[in-house]
Amino acid sequence: MKRHSARRTLVLVLGLLLAVLMLASDVEARKKNKKKDKKTKPAPVTATPQESASDLVAPSAAAREADRYLNAFDTEAARRALDAASEEDAWTVTARGRILEQKRDYEAAIAELNRAADLDTRNPVPLLFLGDSYSYSNKRSSADAAYSKAEARARDLLEAKANDPDALYFLGVAQQRQRGFEEAAATLERARSLRPGDSTILYQLGVTRFYQDQFQAAFDRLSEALDKNSGIAYAYYYRGLAAAKLERKDLLFNDLDRFVKMAPDAPEAATAKQILDSFS
Repeated sequence: MKRHSARRTLVLVLGLLLAVLMLASDVEARKKNKKKDKKTKPAPVTATPQESASDLVAPSAAAREADRYLNAFDTEAARRALDAASEEDAWTVTARGRILEQKRDYEAAIAELNRAADLDTRNPVPLLFLGDSYSYSNKRSSADAAYSKAEARARDLLEAKANDPDALYFLGVAQQRQRGFEEAAATLERARSLRPGDSTILYQLGVTRFYQDQFQAAFDRLSEALDKNSGIAYAYYYRGLAAAKLERKDLLFNDLDRFVKMAPDAPEAATAKQILDSFS
């Protein structure tokens, strides 16, 4: 997706920081132009909810532990957590696919996540991560197809069990990934009303508000998420970008520095490092 020439510029002192943040945030272009953009991706790391209220088979203890490490971008700890797993269910295979994604082995991740999606045809989560892996591989049409299937599965869960906070969360993330930010925000707010202390719901709601240019709301929701769980690496990244929009350069620096230290090999780490280097 090409950037629109009318993009509102960030109010920052350093010219390099301005350029980098414009590269990092393509929200306005997404709203005005649906063409493919190889430089930016939707919010990565689709953390799963902390509790389970849905009728899906619950993840094993090993899969839950791996999920916690993956959210913190501690890929090797996640791998070690899964070494003890005897299950080969959708949750465990999804976690293995996420490990491959974090190692940037996207083709292997796609194969594993497709396998996870077939293991449980009701579970939207493998398809959400599958869409992310396709997106990182610059296969936008395949990503959109995976997100659309995830949305359909989430709606089926809601039809079977109305006001299921897990299903609402899955639906909201699928809508966000398809750039339906207004619908995603409304869905995630419903999920938050049912489970107000869930850090993953707060995180994705904060990211959605960022994409809507609601930077104070984004900052507030991401702060709430980090207060509940300081181990969501990308929450620091997006809160740092929101802080930039709010001219909070102290928080911008602190959050992006924390993100780089937690996730030095993440695709967005290069952008964060450029921003930090502009301060030196």
